Amino acid sequence: MNTYKVEQEVEIPRIERVVGQSPFRCVYVMNQGYRNIHDHLVDELELLKLRIRRLLLIRQTGRPESPPRPFKGLVVSDEEVEQLLGNHPIHPESHEDIRRMTEEIDLWTRQIQSKREWSQKKGLRLPLDHLSQTFSLSPLEEQCILLCLALECDCRYEKLYAYLQDDLNCKYPTADLAMQLLCSTGEERRLLQLALLPSSVLFRSQILRFEPGTGSIYKRALYLEEGVLSFLLGGEQLDRQIESFVDLFHEDDRPDELIAGQEIQSKLRRFTGKQGIYYLWGPAGSGKTLHVRHLSAFLKRPLLIAHLDRMFMPLDRFREILQLLFREARLRNAVLCFANVHTLIEESDPSLKESRMPQGSLHTLLRQIPSFPGMIFMLADRVWKPSGFHHSVAFLAVELKAPDQLDRIRLWETFAQEYQFVSPLDWAALAGKFRFTAGQIREALMTAQTLANWNPSDRSGESPIHSKDLHQACLSVSDHKLADKATRIRLNYRWEELVLPRAQKEQLKSACNHVRYRHIVYGQWGFEQKLPYGKGLSMLFAGPPGTGKTMAAQVVAQELQLELYKIDLSQVVSKYVGETEKNLRQVYQEAQRSNAILFFDECDALFGKRSDVKDSHDRYANIQTAFLLQKAEEYDGISILATNLSKHIDDAFLRRFTYVIDFPFPDGEYREIIWRSMFTQDTPVSDDIDFEFLSTQFEIAGGNIKNIVVAAAFLAAEQSEPIGMKHLIHAAKQEMQKIGKLLFQDALGTYSGF
Repeated sequence: MNTYKVEQEVEIPRIERVVGQSPFRCVYVMNQGYRNIHDHLVDELELLKLRIRRLLLIRQTGRPESPPRPFKGLVVSDEEVEQLLGNHPIHPESHEDIRRMTEEIDLWTRQIQSKREWSQKKGLRLPLDHLSQTFSLSPLEEQCILLCLALECDCRYEKLYAYLQDDLNCKYPTADLAMQLLCSTGEERRLLQLALLPSSVLFRSQILRFEPGTGSIYKRALYLEEGVLSFLLGGEQLDRQIESFVDLFHEDDRPDELIAGQEIQSKLRRFTGKQGIYYLWGPAGSGKTLHVRHLSAFLKRPLLIAHLDRMFMPLDRFREILQLLFREARLRNAVLCFANVHTLIEESDPSLKESRMPQGSLHTLLRQIPSFPGMIFMLADRVWKPSGFHHSVAFLAVELKAPDQLDRIRLWETFAQEYQFVSPLDWAALAGKFRFTAGQIREALMTAQTLANWNPSDRSGESPIHSKDLHQACLSVSDHKLADKATRIRLNYRWEELVLPRAQKEQLKSACNHVRYRHIVYGQWGFEQKLPYGKGLSMLFAGPPGTGKTMAAQVVAQELQLELYKIDLSQVVSKYVGETEKNLRQVYQEAQRSNAILFFDECDALFGKRSDVKDSHDRYANIQTAFLLQKAEEYDGISILATNLSKHIDDAFLRRFTYVIDFPFPDGEYREIIWRSMFTQDTPVSDDIDFEFLSTQFEIAGGNIKNIVVAAAFLAAEQSEPIGMKHLIHAAKQEMQKIGKLLFQDALGTYSGF
């Protein structure tokens, strides 16, 4: 008795085929099991050959000798078929040979089943067993699959199938051939007909497919789907039709450490094994995918993530792809996850209308979910609850919030361990300044390393990261669309250039400290629990035009190293009811992603005494103002509103600001400081400039002074001269005329001649 050994040195007898008096009579020695997939497929293909021989015997038995046909066997002769079947003659002596062949097939079938069961007990789960158990397939359905698999394993079956179907071009099995080969009774034929209907599990689950056509389905070729073929042969690659939409994580893949959100992970693990939809929502980078990866690793199962934002296709094709996804997940016993579900939700961002999925895609997805026996995860960036689709499946929505201050500090400290830095960095300050998710923190560090490598370095390999590289990376990581309704302001001013009374400067510095030390107050000292909302910083800059409100906003942004965006109210405020609120909501949604300072200039139209309501327009303006202040309170960043009419603002509105800073009209002393600060070290200046005279004679704001100096500089450049009094006086006359102020000639004194 020939034997071979498995890994545990267990001797497994081979099946011995003993040929008796009849060429078809076989005696089998009891076998214990299969060593691998190949051995199993070899036996299954031998069984298929027996079925083919029996069919040929049936066709030959009782058939009168036919005269030679000129085209019979033109390509595949009887002798060649005998050779393909192992040189066993196919011409029977009697019906008894067919009976003995049937007995041999039955015995071989029982032996294969016994070996499959033994293999499963010993821990070898054959792909066909898994496929059959997963989709509850009958033995007839299994044999249909093997019928299609045979010619993918051995191309000689093409000739056999062509011969059996008496058609040179019919190299693939058909439903009709399957019934001839596999069915011995009318009941078996009926069951196989049902199994081969297009609505059956074999086709609904994308295991088999028919050749496209309009004829009878029983005459159309049967094909094994590529993904199923790969699975049955022991392959791990995904079906090519879905590989561009899917990420596959194997059970032994180790996800990154879960630094925050352990409580949510613990709760998810309590639901393992329970069928349902688990909808995880939160901002990008909040750990949705990481949580699902940790859960699949805990279950020791693969994870299949389908990215819906890559699946823009017609609805019929989308339905087919979904069927393939469900099949692949079930074949691999994988956790199934759909990412970017918000691309299917009808309430998606209107800006995505052109790229949204066809109508009905979401409904199609939800209709197929109940047929999946395990957990299905759906990931999105917004809250959502389906209606009318999940009545038979549990639905659980879980919000993954952006990490709080302390979690952000831990994330920065943990991820930064993989990098080198020029000098120690204040991670707490970064965590307070940039309200990043874990994904954004990782991206910022990677971007900073790229910037550091780009800059010259004396070291080989990875250059150490400078603080300015990391800060620039943080700004680039902020993914937002504020530019649609706002303008980014370049930051050119610092504290020493801002001319304000000491009290106002102290208020501005206190506001900066409010941001700089928020991680201590809200995080370490526990004030975040006392302030569930309203942790943002809102400031009102009130004062006449040109008194430095915009400059102060730039100084604050420069001090905190944050971007500054000026909101164009003409693009935000609308005469249509509800439109202004919608625009403001969009601005603050983008601001949450940007960590930028929002600067609303010229807010006079929004502010007014609540008692000054004369008509519906005034009442609606108050509603708009209240909504703006509400969003400013909810925003975790900085909102600055500027107005020229501070006395017209209702006290109830004023109380909602964190800081109210008055920008006074500059007196003579401050005007002189402003005049002097306008000239840089590189500016050619004449000795005849009388700053005291300019500050005393021209009672104007800093913005007007700036206009005068710039205009004078161009006059001087035209004349190729340093900037002198004549240029300044000439420019001052133009500025005074522009703002509607009278300037008498005798008021210029000795400079009246200019």
